[in-house]
Amino acid sequence: MSMFKALASLVLAGMVGASGSAHAQVGTTIRVGVQSIPPDAVFMAKDWLGPHGLKAEVSEFSSGGDMMQAFIAGRIDIADGGSGRLVTLAATQPDSFYIVAVRQSGGDRYGVMVPSGSGAKTIQELRGKKVGTVGGSGSNSTFRLYLQQNGMAEADFQMINMKVQDMQSALSQGLLDAAVAWEPQVALAETAGVAKRIISLKGVNESPNFYLVSRKFADANPSAVSRFLAAAWEESELIRKDAPEAGRLAAAQIAKKGVQVDPKAMALALTRINVNPEIKDEMLAELTPVAESMLAAKRIKQMPDFKALVNRKFYESSIAQRGK
Repeated sequence: MSMFKALASLVLAGMVGASGSAHAQVGTTIRVGVQSIPPDAVFMAKDWLGPHGLKAEVSEFSSGGDMMQAFIAGRIDIADGGSGRLVTLAATQPDSFYIVAVRQSGGDRYGVMVPSGSGAKTIQELRGKKVGTVGGSGSNSTFRLYLQQNGMAEADFQMINMKVQDMQSALSQGLLDAAVAWEPQVALAETAGVAKRIISLKGVNESPNFYLVSRKFADANPSAVSRFLAAAWEESELIRKDAPEAGRLAAAQIAKKGVQVDPKAMALALTRINVNPEIKDEMLAELTPVAESMLAAKRIKQMPDFKALVNRKFYESSIAQRGK
């Protein structure tokens, strides 16, 4: 089994405690959804919530869509959502949730990689070539925007829709000339010597994933939400200030499921992910063109008011919680 496929299989474990018996402390239980992304591995590797009087009940999901379904069904209290799914939820159930912080952002977490022996160095050199991508993903939409900014379009390539966990083997076998992927897949392929990143999508957009909290839970447990965000800030501080340690934690967490990954690869991946939880106006602004496109395609019936969905009081309160 390839490392990519093994990493993807980790999310099938279902319900787990974020740090096992470390959560024995009595406190408010908060049900958190996570995916197989590096920051979530760091979150599960350490008891971030216990010192804030919280107990985590963590559900792992194989995709953002599965997580959002669980969130809508009320099976988790906190989820993180990318633009497309967030727009849909905002247009259909705006009274069910708040946007309270940012989980991850930044185009640098998306990259174009080619086989390690490839001579290609620019996107122009890949014109007409086979490029793997995951349709509907944040990396795919950011790549399309990158192409537009450079006077190109997906029609200039042989785009192949595929699972991200299959890209490494496809590159090594010569089935692809390039692939567009997100971290840690790019860093893992680089560290393994299978591929090299020739293009970072940094600066194309922020492509934020926002923390969403159930309005019912937040209204009943405002202090718990603020304390959760205080813990999220502390986790982000470790990732930003000590990527090698964060990478070690992430690799150790993944190893608990029987999969060995290089801590250096995880550390490299984490340096490419912006984990600052603060919501910025330009991040919200990126949701508008996504919503306009979905409205034109009749995938939603009305334009959401994204600013009205943001509740900053929890983040502001979390500032006082930090370090307690």
